[in-house]
Amino acid sequence: MNTALHVESRNDVSKGFALIRAGKPAQAVKMFDSVILASEQALGGDARPRLCQSSASDAPVAAGKAVAVSSAVCDAHFGKGFALVDLGRGDLAEAELRRATELAPENAHFANEYAELFKSRREWQQSYDLFSHAWAIVDKAPKGSDAPVAARALRGMGYNKIEMGQLDDAAKLFRQSLDYDPANVGAKTELDFIAQKQAIGA
Repeated sequence: MNTALHVESRNDVSKGFALIRAGKPAQAVKMFDSVILASEQALGGDARPRLCQSSASDAPVAAGKAVAVSSAVCDAHFGKGFALVDLGRGDLAEAELRRATELAPENAHFANEYAELFKSRREWQQSYDLFSHAWAIVDKAPKGSDAPVAARALRGMGYNKIEMGQLDDAAKLFRQSLDYDPANVGAKTELDFIAQKQAIGA
């Protein structure tokens, strides 16, 4: 991998996220597109699947079945999806968020964000499946660095279970999420909501 390209791409990704924070998502999309295009041009038409260098899925790369790309490329697709959501283009954002999860299949944060898109569309089962994937691959140490990501995956699964009418399962998931984020007000609120619905037989 071209080290200079990786550094330049990483800098451009940082600029892209700064533009999102500054309320300039359209400009951010252009910045992220430049990172994606530069990577594809550097690969010179290599038709093999791509995997981000930071991905834990090293075996396909080692076997020559995939080509490693900079982790900045994954972040660029993710950032572009995020910016498109801000622009009200969830239809276009889906492809970018999906691409980020394909390039970095072990990234639970990407999976959580992709799941949020389907939750916003009220596509409960698809959202649940993606949150479940995030939970399956995240580091499950309650005090580990991934604890917030794990908690979010569990809360997402719980929310979808509520919407699907599976209140007992939802309650278990929200209680489990508190093992990773004990002070989370949202989880406690949802548990109160579930208890109220169960009390009235809803």
